[in-house]
Amino acid sequence: MAGKLQRMSAAPDLPFLSGDTSTARLMRGKDWSGPGLGPPQQWPQPLRSVVSLMLGSAFPMFVAWGPALYTLYNEAYADILGDKHPAAMGQPFLDIWQEIREDLAPLVARVVRGEAFFMENLPLLMRRHGYDEDTWFTFSYSPVCDEAGAVAGFFCVCTETTAMVLAERHQRAEQERLQSLFSQAPGFIAIMRGPEHVFEFASQSYVQLTGFRDVVGKPLALALPEVVEQGFVKLLDQVYSSGEPYVGRSVRLMLNRERDAPPTEAWLDFVYQPLRDAAGVINGVFVQGHEVTELQRTQQALLAFSNSIPAIAWVAAADGPLERFNSQWQAYTGQTAESALGNGWMASLHPDDRAVARENWARVRGGNQEWQVDYRLRGAGGGYRWFKARAVPQLDAEGRVLRWFGTTTDIEETRAAAQVLQDADRQKDEFLATLAHELRNPLAPIRTAVQLLASPAASAQVRAQATAVITRQVGHMAHLLDDLIDIARITRRRLTLKKERMSVDELVETALETARPLAEARRQLLEATVARPGLQLLADPVRLAQILSNLLNNATKYTDAGGRIALEVTLAPGAVVFTVTDSGIGMSEAAIGKVFAMFAQEQSALDRSEGGLGIGLALVKGLVELHEGTVTAHSAGPGLGSRFTVTLPGPVPGTGPEQVTQAVAPSPVPARARVVLLADDNRDAVDLLAELLRMDGHVVHTANDGLQAVALAAQVQPDVLVLDIGMPGKNGYEVARHVRAQPGGDRPLLIAATGWGQDDDRQKALAAGFDLHLTKPFDPLRLSALISERAVEETRVYPRRP
Repeated sequence: MAGKLQRMSAAPDLPFLSGDTSTARLMRGKDWSGPGLGPPQQWPQPLRSVVSLMLGSAFPMFVAWGPALYTLYNEAYADILGDKHPAAMGQPFLDIWQEIREDLAPLVARVVRGEAFFMENLPLLMRRHGYDEDTWFTFSYSPVCDEAGAVAGFFCVCTETTAMVLAERHQRAEQERLQSLFSQAPGFIAIMRGPEHVFEFASQSYVQLTGFRDVVGKPLALALPEVVEQGFVKLLDQVYSSGEPYVGRSVRLMLNRERDAPPTEAWLDFVYQPLRDAAGVINGVFVQGHEVTELQRTQQALLAFSNSIPAIAWVAAADGPLERFNSQWQAYTGQTAESALGNGWMASLHPDDRAVARENWARVRGGNQEWQVDYRLRGAGGGYRWFKARAVPQLDAEGRVLRWFGTTTDIEETRAAAQVLQDADRQKDEFLATLAHELRNPLAPIRTAVQLLASPAASAQVRAQATAVITRQVGHMAHLLDDLIDIARITRRRLTLKKERMSVDELVETALETARPLAEARRQLLEATVARPGLQLLADPVRLAQILSNLLNNATKYTDAGGRIALEVTLAPGAVVFTVTDSGIGMSEAAIGKVFAMFAQEQSALDRSEGGLGIGLALVKGLVELHEGTVTAHSAGPGLGSRFTVTLPGPVPGTGPEQVTQAVAPSPVPARARVVLLADDNRDAVDLLAELLRMDGHVVHTANDGLQAVALAAQVQPDVLVLDIGMPGKNGYEVARHVRAQPGGDRPLLIAATGWGQDDDRQKALAAGFDLHLTKPFDPLRLSALISERAVEETRVYPRRP
């Protein structure tokens, strides 16, 4: 079949041009009629024979024929010609290679003279792809004779050895470079041969490491006998027999670096690499490494430092796996180094936080930036705590991350404190909204009542009703303000109890009287039981009544109509226990946990609260603790009622009910007209109060700032001065000091009337010369009574002015 294809690919009279290569087709199809070799039919037999041999070979060949050395070549040589092919076919040989003509002409002259010769790796600067390139060729030139025996041309068999020559040069250069590196490298290098590990080569650094001992030509066991027992010879034996390299990191080595001196410690990073001969048989071990003694000592110091800090410190690789951590990690998580390194630490990460940690890592990793993330870690005991992980990258000169340094800090208490602040802020906002609501509610009926009172058409009954509304709503507002002042005093530890021996029976009755109207309005059963009549406590009766009233009113609000509320007093060892139980809406477990918190109200029961600021139970707790007692809340759940228990120290020994002293009501104080000066920048407040006092028969003057008050005091010589504190011109303290500094200034009764009601406010008022301190809003009838009582005392002390 091959012969048939060749016959088909050539003319019948040109069998030497057979073949289907591009050069064979080129020869058959080329127009040879011009100057040159002439038509192939006329080529001499020696040329035909060489051409036939050449076209049938896969080795690069060409033949140059005739005086001009016209060139014919095969397919393999066409690759050497590059872009000179196909134009080179049939062209004079030296014309084809113009750029190397001077190199080739002497060789052509030799072969034309009949000399056959061989050239190996001849360097030539050739241009065959549009640019000059260094090349190397190995070839043979053989003369070819015509029928008469004369040299008519030459035949060349060649191969390009450029790649081989360059590779050999590179190899030699690399060998020279490696030899130079071996001698100059800061690390140590050694080559050991044979199963006895005889030193063939040792770099200067290796010799220095061993204490400048002569090791070359000696087995390791003889050259460095102290390393045998340390396991290094065994490691070399293992590498030599298995062919597997060994990598040692921070390996401790004890060396006798000085004669007659104790061994010194060194730490090494090294590699034992097997060496093989041409047949692949292991015949030695290549040793390369660095002494890392100082680095090891530094790392030990850093580790000791990192172990001293309370946070978890760690080092991670550029792509994230953990490489090192301090002892705090194991102390908290209980994980060993083996289980935590790499990504093993994530076993301690809370499952719900793993996605967040991965997303955060993926986000910052691309930017090589500092990062932080919060997540929960499981402790050795199984519980989880919140931690904040922070990391900074160590970068190389190009800004690539080498590793990450980080800390993981316990923030459980910080988060809890932040949550407390957040809850407090939320409660504050809710409280302010509730306060605004509670203050607006009574203002609406007060405004309506005032309009009714101002209307000429209002009947006496309507006026009385409006007056009752105003009285009721002002009392509600005063109650709100009193609660706020009390809770502020308790919070600032400025509320002082006025303890006295008191009857538990009377306390219970007082509390029931307070709660009974609301309970009756709701058709609720309100009952009380006392374990033993005649019990007495050492307590503040007003505050204790306030505690029980708040608990009873609270129970009434959150119990449906027809429900039951009970107050029970029992005895416990060294204590009296007050228990308020209701059949109301009950509480959830979450609500019980915060029921005594400031401004706390059960959200599900806001429609039942009937107003209030959510401070009643907080006030109860504060007052109970001031009495050195405790208060607790309990509920079986929503809809199942609630129980509040107050435990107080007591009871105190009593003398029996028959010895309880009954209070005698004081005789009414007869009123006496006095000259009164009212000073307040609130014109409406001062004018209304003046009218009320005038109705009691007093002569009243008013001022709306401090300067006017000073002038009027000098003019009218009042018996009583009621001064607001926050006035323009001169404040109330300044007016009081001025009055007391005048002749006879110790005679008038000075009353401070202000919205500031803390204990230190009272002390400041007394220090400024005031006799009494009233906190707004106060009852005008109480002011009138104080003035009348003072009038009686003054009658005995001072003569009436004419």
